[in-house]
Amino acid sequence: MNGPVHNHESADDASPSCREHPRLAHWTAMIGAAQLEMLWERSDPSTELQRRFGFASADEAGTWSERMLAEDYDLRVVRVDRLVMSAHNLMFWVSVRTTGPLMIKVCRLAAAHDSLSARGALVRWLAHRDLPVASPLLTREGDHQLLRDDRSIGVQPVLLGDPLDASDLGQVRAAGSTLASLHTQLATWPEAKLLEDVRPVQGGNGLPLAPEDPRQAAPSDLRSRIEECTSSLPELPRQPVHADFRGANVLARSGSITGVIDFEEARIDTAMVDLAHATCLLGTRYHDWRPMSPEAQTAFLESYSARRPLTEEEQTCLPVIIARCMFGLSWWDEARRWLA
Repeated sequence: MNGPVHNHESADDASPSCREHPRLAHWTAMIGAAQLEMLWERSDPSTELQRRFGFASADEAGTWSERMLAEDYDLRVVRVDRLVMSAHNLMFWVSVRTTGPLMIKVCRLAAAHDSLSARGALVRWLAHRDLPVASPLLTREGDHQLLRDDRSIGVQPVLLGDPLDASDLGQVRAAGSTLASLHTQLATWPEAKLLEDVRPVQGGNGLPLAPEDPRQAAPSDLRSRIEECTSSLPELPRQPVHADFRGANVLARSGSITGVIDFEEARIDTAMVDLAHATCLLGTRYHDWRPMSPEAQTAFLESYSARRPLTEEEQTCLPVIIARCMFGLSWWDEARRWLA
């Protein structure tokens, strides 16, 4: 995996001069008001912007994004609204007159480009099947994932909606039905082989993966019981799965799911592993992680199975997989409840 990019261009080289492009001076003034923040890490964003991406300021990062969209996508930025960092990603929310609001997702790991391209192909395929996903825009060259300046870049429309509210059972049920539909479609993706060798994008280089480190002394009796139950589970079919279906990545509005985002961890696994992780994490966003209420967990699973009925083997495996996931998050009581 690559470290932070330090060989960024100078300010003089980063964009055309204001004399050559009069509107650039106005654009630069507007980007100064764009907010720079960390998505969930408790680090200084200005320091991390330099360390991870080699940009001295939000203005410099915004100028780079404006040049990239103009040169590779033939799009002109009206305004940069927000800049957010999350682990190895830098995200720009921008206003573009011809397309409406866009989100640029820049991964600083060039080594992840092929994996991100495979996942982008999956999202484009899902979009053609009317799933609520943000299909990546194509570059001038017809690519849906761009490799530029030793960074892997995807550009997508901004979907309407707010992160799922797990206290709203209507939203939770809608999410369960949506995940079931997603799994049904993913199982038929003809290019599933593209995900066979992909690796997780997150992790490495000492960057945190969750707001809190759940690793602490686990009850030995609970660990032993989970290991025993897991060892006797039947083998389930494997297929493409989202692998990060949680509150922050599911958008809702007026009781409907309007977006499923962030397919960066999509991989080949069993649908029940994906469903179990979603059951554990649907109530989480960025800070203060905690499980959904038991009532919400039940509503989520019932709505899922109503759309995609579970096989007998899946019904046997699911409680144990959920317990194992709860255990991994140090939610001991929840893990015990699912093994009861």
